[in-house]
Amino acid sequence: MKYVLAAFWMITMCGVAASEDAKISIGPWQIDANFTEERKLDQCVMSRMTKDGIEARFTREEAGLSLVMSSPRWELEKGKTYPVEFAAGSTTWKADVTATSDAVHIALADRLFNDALKKANSMEVRAAGKTITVALNRSADAFARLERCYQINNKAGETNPFITPKP
Repeated sequence: MKYVLAAFWMITMCGVAASEDAKISIGPWQIDANFTEERKLDQCVMSRMTKDGIEARFTREEAGLSLVMSSPRWELEKGKTYPVEFAAGSTTWKADVTATSDAVHIALADRLFNDALKKANSMEVRAAGKTITVALNRSADAFARLERCYQINNKAGETNPFITPKP
């Protein structure tokens, strides 16, 4: 009996360690869940790199969906806002992004644009100096999994404290 319990404990702990680092890939997208030190869900993240080496990271958290784009080559003015036009298929949306030193962030608050992201082949971010293109292949599946990640992990502690959260 002692060996059975020890084996059960080893399997359980190995499973927990493996699943904490688990990422799910859907096409070019990597989906992962991030947690606070208290093991509460912080956010679910869906990311990929563009051909130009820019990381596009869609984040689902309590406040909703947001986009962060970053590049180590960027030298942006922290706290400054920049006007951009987003395009996904035939749907466009004008908004201001907020900068850090090497990234821009925006809450994706336009429902029509968010729906277009799931159907379009690419998203364009039209800034004053350049248009950045993010391929959206398999984005419908990836966005569905991102939302599922948030829904499952946001309630995981409430519904079953004995399971390991999943991306």
